[in-house]
Amino acid sequence: MEYKFITMQRAGRILTILLNRPPTNPLSGAFGRELFDAFKEADRAEDVTVVVITSALEKAFVAGADIKEMASMDRAASEAFSKLLQDAFNLLPRMRKVVVAAINGHALGGGCELAMACDYRLMKKGKALIGLPEATLGILPGAGGTQRLPRLIGLSKAMDILLRGKAMGPEEALAIGLVDRLIEPETFMEEVMKFAEQLASGAGKAMGYIKAAVYEGIDLPMEQALEVERKYGLENLGTHDAKEGLVAFAEKRKPVFLSR
Repeated sequence: MEYKFITMQRAGRILTILLNRPPTNPLSGAFGRELFDAFKEADRAEDVTVVVITSALEKAFVAGADIKEMASMDRAASEAFSKLLQDAFNLLPRMRKVVVAAINGHALGGGCELAMACDYRLMKKGKALIGLPEATLGILPGAGGTQRLPRLIGLSKAMDILLRGKAMGPEEALAIGLVDRLIEPETFMEEVMKFAEQLASGAGKAMGYIKAAVYEGIDLPMEQALEVERKYGLENLGTHDAKEGLVAFAEKRKPVFLSR
């Protein structure tokens, strides 16, 4: 599939989704539809274990929504736009692949919401900001921010960020758990890809089932959640990776996983 604002790059079991809508990757309706389609395509990609989402732009990962387009929307259009972004970002936790946000610039509003929908958030050290400044514009986050942020960093910290429309630098974001790791600018993508390669060498099927168990069970009562864990654990036992891992352990050798 051809995209106007997105480039897909495949290297072994790693698929990189490169965002490129200058000057700051503002999220518009058209861009949102491309994200939805690209995430669907990534989900279908065979033998892909890791998906990396990053920006082709120097200073912005995604610096928010297209404000001019939002200002022209009526109520119905605003609802459709919010639903589109929510649906697109919801594809990421449901994807049976590990999704890494490589945050190489400002990640504000929808950019922060996109990053929070990923499994890992790696951020470049420097002056880039991450956060949800919607309250300073008199609006609400509309792509999952009010729901994902409290689940990620806790209610009290999330309320402070949401109510004050707070954006912060990489060090503070790391300290509160909004991002997982900071990387020097000079080696940013090199280190991101090394991390992705480490993940991609693992048991892709098991990681996919782990994601499914976590996200499906996290809001259930414990007894039901444990049923979910058993279900996916049993499904995984039939995979090549599970058989290979157990045999390799018994034979005292390193397993060779194929993500199958």
